[in-house]
Amino acid sequence: MIREIVNIPYYNSNLSAMFFYPNNGNDKYPVVCKAHGLVSNNFEKEEELATMLTEEGIAYFMFHFTGFYESSGEHSIQTQLTNLDYIITYLTNHPKVDPKRIGLLGVSMGAAIAVCHASRDPRISSVVLQAPLFDFDFVVNYPEFTAMMEGLALTGMIRVPAKGAKEMLIQDIKGNNPLNCINKISPRPLLIIAGGNDTFMPLSGIKKLYKQALFPKEFKSVQNADHNLTNYFARFETFNLIREFFIDNLKHIYLHLSKSYSRVSVI
Repeated sequence: MIREIVNIPYYNSNLSAMFFYPNNGNDKYPVVCKAHGLVSNNFEKEEELATMLTEEGIAYFMFHFTGFYESSGEHSIQTQLTNLDYIITYLTNHPKVDPKRIGLLGVSMGAAIAVCHASRDPRISSVVLQAPLFDFDFVVNYPEFTAMMEGLALTGMIRVPAKGAKEMLIQDIKGNNPLNCINKISPRPLLIIAGGNDTFMPLSGIKKLYKQALFPKEFKSVQNADHNLTNYFARFETFNLIREFFIDNLKHIYLHLSKSYSRVSVI
């Protein structure tokens, strides 16, 4: 596996990223791009999933949204949406990427961003949502979420405006709610993964998001998975679901097209 540190100029700032791709001499690869949540990993912690994907001939691209780590600026929903569009354009033009096989992995709040973006970007060919934030209105009305954001800001893990962050959030989510646009991901394949021990993101809300989606879609629950995948076995099971989905829908995309529309999922 080859690792490339990437620093992408972004208006008057930059977006930091790491590009993992197979060391097999191919010219172009299908790629999975990750949209992280409010808690983001450093790039070293992405190696586990990156290794599982690159061993299958699939590249993995992880970047930090504006306001996280070395990506300068302040966090907002609108900025994240703009970031992701910019990154997909970057990948589409990357010499190592097959632009027709770009998959999107969204985690927690990043899953909500992924849904909103993929619903209007045909360059995305398949989507996985892990422990997804299902409704931006839930964020506004969920005290624990606000407290978490404030706590992360105090520790320096995320940079938000000193004043008016909640008001900006309310403004940004207008017209950008995953519940209202997830149906537009179809006919592209979608996988939603929930954690059986996730006490942060209610399972009922995730199932509601799944029901709003159209086929082809799948729902998987990982029994011992909490929100941050702290259990090794639950993390491995989750990553394996992601790996298998993208093998089917990126690596074997042409073989999969004939069977994906007949898939039935029951929850």
